[in-house]
Parts: sequence; C-alpha cells; structure tokens
Amino acid sequence: MGMTARERALSVFNYGQTDVPCFDLMEGTVWSSVGYYFYEEHGLRRAEDVLGFLGCDFRWSHLFGQELPLPQAREEVRGLSGANYSDSQGPYLLAGAETVADVDRLFNPDPLDRPMPDFKLMRETQPDKALVFCVPWTPFFSGACSVFGMERAMIVMLTEPELYRAFAIKQKEYLCEYIRLAVKAGAAEYCDFFWTGDDFASEKTLLLSPADWRGLVKPYLREAFGLAKAAGMHTLFHSCGAVSEVYPDFIEIGIDSHIGVQTSAAGMEIGRLARDFGGRLVIFGGVDAQTTLVSCTPEQVAAEVRRNIAAFEKCGGYVISNSHHGLPDIPGENILAMARAART
Repeated sequence: MGMTARERALSVFNYGQTDVPCFDLMEGTVWSSVGYYFYEEHGLRRAEDVLGFLGCDFRWSHLFGQELPLPQAREEVRGLSGANYSDSQGPYLLAGAETVADVDRLFNPDPLDRPMPDFKLMRETQPDKALVFCVPWTPFFSGACSVFGMERAMIVMLTEPELYRAFAIKQKEYLCEYIRLAVKAGAAEYCDFFWTGDDFASEKTLLLSPADWRGLVKPYLREAFGLAKAAGMHTLFHSCGAVSEVYPDFIEIGIDSHIGVQTSAAGMEIGRLARDFGGRLVIFGGVDAQTTLVSCTPEQVAAEVRRNIAAFEKCGGYVISNSHHGLPDIPGENILAMARAART
C-alpha cells in the first residue's frame, strides 16, 4: 500500500521519504485554457476532475465549494486579465492620502466581511488529501502598490514611512484576525497547511532592498506566520520572481515552504536552491511556466521534472508544481507531461 496524498505531503514537509514524488497543480488552480484542454481531450467537466486526473496531493480552501465547470467551447477560454499596479490606470484607494489620519479613515478592511470555509466539511469531503487553509490575499508590498499606486507606494515607503506603516498595521491586523477566526472555525484542526503571499520581486532582483524589505514587510509577516505555526500548521508563502536573497529571513520567521518557485529568475536555479537551502525550506514549484511549460515539448518538460527531483534526492523537501498559473499560452499537453513525470 502506498501513502495517501496527505501522508505524502506531510512527509515532504518533514524532509522524509515518500512512495512517489509529491505533486500539485499550483494552488489548485485550473485556469480556463488548460481546463478547456482537459475537457476537449479527456472529457473532464470540472476543475476537481482535473485535479483528480492529474493526481494532485493538495486541496485549497479558497476553491472549496466551487463547482468551477471547465470551458466547453473555445470562445469561453479567457486570456489574462485583472488588476495592475500602474499609476496611470484605475482609481487607488489611498492615492490622495496625505496623513496617517487619511489612511485610518480610508482603509479599514474587516475580516468578518470575508467568507469562512467549512473546514470540517473539507476534511470529510477530502479525507486523504493535504488540505491548505488560504487567507484572503493580504500582501504588504504589493498590497501597498494596489492602494497607493505603485510609484507612490514606493516613494511613501522611503520618504513617508509613517503612511506606509499605517497601511501595513491595518493590513496585519486584518490578516491576523482572520487567522484567529479561522482557527476558531477549525482551520488548524482539519487543515495541514497555511498559505499567504506577497509579490515584491522582478525576475532579476527584489523591487526594494533586502534591508528595506526586512524593515517594511518582514515584521508583519512574522506575526502572521507565528499565529499559524502556534496553531500547528505547516506554512506556505507565495512570492514570484527572484526572492532567494531573503530565503534566510523566510526560514527565520517560520515559513516552511516557498511556493511559486520560478527557476528562470535570477538566483533561483534548482540546483543552487537544493544545495543552499535543501533540508531547511521546502521548494514548491520549479517547473518553469514562463520558459519550460510554454516553449518546450512534453518530453523536455518531463526531463525538467526528473532533474528537479534528482536535485532534492538527498535532502528532500520538494513538491513538483508549475511556477505560475493562469498563463493561456501553456499547452495542456505540458501540464499532463509534468504530472505524469511526477508519478513515474
């Protein structure tokens, strides 16, 4: 008898051995173009059917209870969309904030406004899966960019830090109170993992200096991860781009795993991560969505999966997954090749 998905994931986070490598479609997301592929080629009709077909070990609370039917016609496939941080587009809540009082008046997120998953029902529905409790998206750096506008946010951080801190304290209080409410609702009793994230890097470097990140972002993350760890959950942190420069800080504040590992970004080469951080930080991702999954053949995708597995053979702590989701130019065949290589 092999391991259950839950046993497999927990063994990875304890740097133990598994029967087969651990695998996930990043954050349980079946985006529309890849969903259409699995409908057209394999007759699958729901996102959950795709996750099961691929053999994903994780299930994510932010998607629980959603039917998520797959596109059944090509015209239903959506491209990229959503918010951006450009100062020239869209209104920004704190664009005109000039004082701490302005921030206090304008920015008041309420954790009671966000729905709480039924964690007990999640476990009853998926008894053998690794369950992830996901908080609402509550970043600090990119969150500031989305409320001040990116250019102003970065100026505020450096020249008017009291305005940024007024925002960050409110964001932290919101995030931490949501975690407390979720723990009371059974998140830690029924889920194995906690997830949150922030994006603060390009593909070349951090968007603010490591020292500024440590002063402006790290203290607030430390408190949130402390709550999750104290409740008994392993912790996942989503962050795109070249972030390995602050990996030691991740480890220090209680982050167990970096999810969204993009190996084409500077300093994120899989062999280097295994050498420098293997056995201390679980690497979740590593099948590059901007190079390998877009432009390579299924055979080349499978080769990258095998290379990544080999890099962590001696130290453990690796979950095979795509580095990003939602990219419409990723062929479904390559997602399938990634999953099959993970199981062979």
